[in-house]
Amino acid sequence: MTKSLIEQIEEAVTKEDLEPLAKQLGVEINKRQGVETIRAELLEAAEALAEKGVTTSGELDPGEGQTEAPEAEEKPKYQGRMLKHTKNGRTFPWTAALAKSRYLKEV
Repeated sequence: MTKSLIEQIEEAVTKEDLEPLAKQLGVEINKRQGVETIRAELLEAAEALAEKGVTTSGELDPGEGQTEAPEAEEKPKYQGRMLKHTKNGRTFPWTAALAKSRYLKEV
């Protein structure tokens, strides 16, 4: 018989024992915190899931309970005026101060 999430959290002794449970619950743990503090955070998350009817780790979907990291969105490239360094070829957004430099030319 599989143990419930709450039982697994209560039986864990070290931070390393609690770490895989935190990943399952989607809770970020701070290793600088004490074991009891981490255990309390995980118990809180497990109790919230128990209210929804999820009691074992087998019932926990891989995506459920985890905060989804937003996909790396590419920053839109700068579309304004640009300056190019004549010696090394690097480009910079145009500013009045940079435009005064003799090594920067507008492209």
